[in-house]
Amino acid sequence: MNHFPLAYFVLNLDPILVRFGPFAVHWYGIAYVVAIAIALMVVMRWAKREGIHEDQLWGLFIWAAIGGLVGGRLYFVLQQPDLVENYLLKPINIIAVWNGGMAFFGAIFGGAGMAFLLAPRYGLNRWIALDGGALFAAVGQIFGRFGNIVNGDILGNAAGGVVTLPPGVCSNISGPCFAYVSDPHILPWALVYLNPNNTFVTLGVPFQPAQVYEILFNLVALALLWPLRHRLPKVRAGLFFTVYLALYAISQFAVFFFRATEPTTPFLGISGLKQAQWTALIVFLLCIPLAILVLRVSKPWPFSEARPVPWPHFAPVDQQSPARNPAANALVAPPARQRGVMPSAATPPPADLPPWQPTRPTGGRLRNLFGDMARSSSSQ
Repeated sequence: MNHFPLAYFVLNLDPILVRFGPFAVHWYGIAYVVAIAIALMVVMRWAKREGIHEDQLWGLFIWAAIGGLVGGRLYFVLQQPDLVENYLLKPINIIAVWNGGMAFFGAIFGGAGMAFLLAPRYGLNRWIALDGGALFAAVGQIFGRFGNIVNGDILGNAAGGVVTLPPGVCSNISGPCFAYVSDPHILPWALVYLNPNNTFVTLGVPFQPAQVYEILFNLVALALLWPLRHRLPKVRAGLFFTVYLALYAISQFAVFFFRATEPTTPFLGISGLKQAQWTALIVFLLCIPLAILVLRVSKPWPFSEARPVPWPHFAPVDQQSPARNPAANALVAPPARQRGVMPSAATPPPADLPPWQPTRPTGGRLRNLFGDMARSSSSQ
């Protein structure tokens, strides 16, 4: 059997999985759904170990996900060289995610900002909310990049000219095909796209798979972060987020040396770096004062599965009774406040919460809200 030291992969797969008239389901979207589902499952298990109620997590996750999606798309748009003529003058293109992707730095900024802002509404410390968001991102981005592989975007540099496929290899262009072709002149892990619907890539040209490089960087970062996901919050809540942010910045700085789809951005007299690399460098440097800030203002996360976060709205009804548990009852905004009536001045303050814990958690009641509505309608 002959041994060929070099070869390339051939991928002929339509980026659109299925069409329903004018609507289409893209592999890219499927990858995002899978990434969100798996990452959310991991974070829910982490939150349970940290004593965080599922209802708190769901309420905050929805808003953080919206912030991440909006931030990721807007940051992608801001990086485009045709920002004015193709986006500001044609604003419909801003939301046309099928004609472009997302910038993960923007997703981090948007999601983290939303989580930090709204965490007290759901009875959570802001820093532990950022830690949970970092774990979600570290897991989810690995699976999301598989959509980029099928899409043919975020490609690396070209690894050769147009190739001529051997007879019989992916001869049916209209059908899905994946093949490995031996060639002593081509990078052995290069990707060659054939499907005409891959509009982000020049067909028939081998490219370095920058998407795969990024997945590998993400896997290394996750391997480093995984044993720290429960340890670092016990040192200081927010440290896990800081370490994740620094590792992601390093990975982006490295992988963009292989990304051919983004032009270089001259800055400070340096012309060899791309915009994402400048962002990564700035973010990495900002992680130093962020770590100092976390060490100074944050505290060790004191809760666990055995001692969960005080969240009595989800406790059994008898435990919420003022006569049975007045201190716990004081942690929940009374119904009078929800109707616009100020609570009584005699309402006792929370007694056992650390100083940085919110005094009046009023959100995170997504499932109970519908439960209250159902009980209300059934009693009428």
